[in-house]
Amino acid sequence: MGQVERERGLKKGTILQKAYRIKKIISTSELSNVYVVYHMKSKRTLILKEFFPQALAMRDLDHVKVICRRPSLKTKFDMLLDGFWQEASLHKELNHENIIGYIDHFAENGTGYLVVDYCKGKTLDAYVLAQAELDLGAFLHQTVLPIFDGLDYLHKKGIIHRDIKPKNILVTEAGQPVLIDFGSAIYFVSDEPKPIVTTEGYSPLEFYSGQSKQGVISDIYSLAATLYYCLTKERPVDVAARVIEDRLPSLRTINPEVPLLLANVIMWGLAVDSKKRCPTLKLFATAIRAEHLIWKGKTRFSLRKLPH
Repeated sequence: MGQVERERGLKKGTILQKAYRIKKIISTSELSNVYVVYHMKSKRTLILKEFFPQALAMRDLDHVKVICRRPSLKTKFDMLLDGFWQEASLHKELNHENIIGYIDHFAENGTGYLVVDYCKGKTLDAYVLAQAELDLGAFLHQTVLPIFDGLDYLHKKGIIHRDIKPKNILVTEAGQPVLIDFGSAIYFVSDEPKPIVTTEGYSPLEFYSGQSKQGVISDIYSLAATLYYCLTKERPVDVAARVIEDRLPSLRTINPEVPLLLANVIMWGLAVDSKKRCPTLKLFATAIRAEHLIWKGKTRFSLRKLPH
């Protein structure tokens, strides 16, 4: 992480809510800083997310308080902060072993903070890149199917994640997948206009419009794109480039060792037109379970020759 990113973060040793001591900053984005913190009462290591829209905000002279760069930006700042509180409130309602655990959220220093569990492991993209070969049966059973379980739990609560991608799935040291980052999640039954948030290669076409119909089928696209990456080490062609002429290479074109049923259901999930997409998570999961049973205990296939 560069010097600029470190400078806009809170300094090591800073204490928040008289409870959380900053250990180090681990990532930054356009809207937030993320830290490893120490909870002094429970003696637990946790993750803390600080609302910090870098285009709008800066540190005050005390290097702690967050202020707007200009008074004219306050309205936009407050609107985005409302979204941060919505994320925290939504996350507070979730309790599932494959979803990062909520701990706390609070306002301090002119901004907002969200505290979640600390999971030691790797993001799914880093996990996949580290594999020279893949035990497909074990991967489907230990990593993929639990992601389906976490998503199914979300969907039954009327929530879609809207940002499923390898970087938003942690694989713990025990091999357990955990969904993280609910900054884009919404209650999909709402008729309100939806914020436009997209990730190249992983977002379905409907995420490019705030007025479009979004639902479970939208998360299915992102999940299929994530599995496409896991089995090819290539991000799918972005959906916006597939509208006029679909040039997405079939999964087996890149990796011929992927079983036909698995490849077909993933490509079905990646249909540009949501009406032509695999319609339910249950159907998608059934195909994954079938492949797990077929491949259970069989030889691994190599990922060495795939792109990096």
